[in-house]
Amino acid sequence: MKRQRIATLTAITLGLGTPGIAQEVPTDLPEIKAEDVTVGQMVSFVNAMIAVERVRREYMAKVAAAETEDEMKALVAEAEQKGMAEVDRVRGITPAEYMAIALAAKDSEELSDRIERRVAQMQASQSVTVKKKPADRPEEAEE
Repeated sequence: MKRQRIATLTAITLGLGTPGIAQEVPTDLPEIKAEDVTVGQMVSFVNAMIAVERVRREYMAKVAAAETEDEMKALVAEAEQKGMAEVDRVRGITPAEYMAIALAAKDSEELSDRIERRVAQMQASQSVTVKKKPADRPEEAEE
């Protein structure tokens, strides 16, 4: 189940399975094995994945509102191009490496788990926990 969720996320993030995108996937992707993905590549991949996700969210409503299939395909192609441009801006990874790692994650539960853990680590480091004083919690103030 978890593996399927990551595979689906990866496919959506890449645009794979979306009409008109298949021709955008390079045929000369580097061969990257799941077990060979370094910590540095993982960090860069997750940063790129987040950038692509922002683009995907931006274009989701536009694609859904498209009135014709041609308009939808044009928007999807535009989103894919913009997403790969965002990946290109991330230090330490190329669009081809990004796609190769994403495809490796699709077939590797271990790599999918590593990606998930890295995302969780980033989310945890960005969230701020505010501790309340006992008086701020009504259930403790009455004691």
